[in-house]
Amino acid sequence: MLSIKKVFLIVVLMSMSLQADIFLQGSKGLGIKLGSASIGSENYTIAGLSANYFVVDGLSVGLGYEKWFSGTPDISKLTLESTYYIKANEDLRPYVGLFYRRMFISSDLFDDINSYGTKAGLAFMQDRLLLGAGLVYEKYDSNQRLFNDSQTYLELTVGFMF
Repeated sequence: MLSIKKVFLIVVLMSMSLQADIFLQGSKGLGIKLGSASIGSENYTIAGLSANYFVVDGLSVGLGYEKWFSGTPDISKLTLESTYYIKANEDLRPYVGLFYRRMFISSDLFDDINSYGTKAGLAFMQDRLLLGAGLVYEKYDSNQRLFNDSQTYLELTVGFMF
């Protein structure tokens, strides 16, 4: 049974953009994800890459890949997401988002799993630094013993603009 007790996103480097305001139409972002999680008695190390593009001011669409290793079974995740950043002022941006995720599980005991979810939080931008924190709700489309029906976890973001 899934028991993710902690998910720490240590560093998410994103928003490698040449524009002063990364939330403008046409801006692009690249990200690196590092973290850890536990499922039952298994402890995983997480590494991932992501890319996003702002289709209109404040609205990004993105694609990400994560690899969970150092536990059994190996898990890979492919995520399609959309996030809308609301301009509160020059420095603060509340955000809301939706995502769909496909998990590939390297085990004969478990099938691959789909999930979907929402996220909401607050992003703070100062000079070339972006800090963000929010909550993520993820619902699994599975009744396998490896995962609960859903989970809620903290999302932390640190970004640098170039």
